[in-house]
Amino acid sequence: MNRAYLLLDRVQIENLSDRLFEVTGGATVHSLYQRTAYSHLESVGPVLIGVVPDSPLAKVFSQEWSATAGIWLESAADESQVQEHLRSLIHARVEGAATVFFRFYDPRITALWLMDLPAPERDRLMGPVRLIRLPESQIHQQTEQPAIPYADKPWLLLTAEQLDQLNTAKRKCFARQLIEYGQCHFPKSLGSLASTALQQWAMDCQASAARSGFSAVDEVFLWVRFCVVLGADFPDGPEHAAYRQLLAEPGLLPRQRLDNLNRALTHQLLNDKDFTR
Repeated sequence: MNRAYLLLDRVQIENLSDRLFEVTGGATVHSLYQRTAYSHLESVGPVLIGVVPDSPLAKVFSQEWSATAGIWLESAADESQVQEHLRSLIHARVEGAATVFFRFYDPRITALWLMDLPAPERDRLMGPVRLIRLPESQIHQQTEQPAIPYADKPWLLLTAEQLDQLNTAKRKCFARQLIEYGQCHFPKSLGSLASTALQQWAMDCQASAARSGFSAVDEVFLWVRFCVVLGADFPDGPEHAAYRQLLAEPGLLPRQRLDNLNRALTHQLLNDKDFTR
């Protein structure tokens, strides 16, 4: 009999531990970074939790997290085997013997990674996972495979072609989302831009956010406000020194830095409004 699980991205969901406690009353949560070389990063690593269909947790997942922040898994194997296999996928080798984190639990990456693979290869990668439910599709395993244990040296290899496919498709998808978001929230600034200019604007926003350490979807969406209001050269313009100081403040999480920037911008706009009265 299959049991269902959620594999959730702690970086994408604010206060995930508190949210899970509110919804489940204290169900057991397993961190995939525990007992790995990345245990010191556990606070930003993915977590696995059992879920029952139509439960409060299942409803929250469907409404808030399923599009960008986690995947629904089903397996008939022991829970320990599911954990073991998923833990082995948190990193991968790429050409040149480098090791990279692999965010396979982002549903957009999951689909791009597994959907078009030959069945034998997909089955091996899924291990004891029989089914993955995504927002617009499902990935079925034909033949269940054993769990592959975690090792400090990744067994998973991502080819240059796979990396390029994952990165290109994800960037294009995100650019469309960013343009829709910008046109909805800042129509006066973006409404007159042609399609090519909008594409360039979206790429510039992503690049600017990434240079400042922000790459998660919600982080880049917040970053858009600064680019629109303060100019395309944010945060490198000579008038942005105060914002650069906030960005460089040590010991803060990305969302805390963005919240500080947001408060500073709101304060600046209020002061400018008072000054022009």
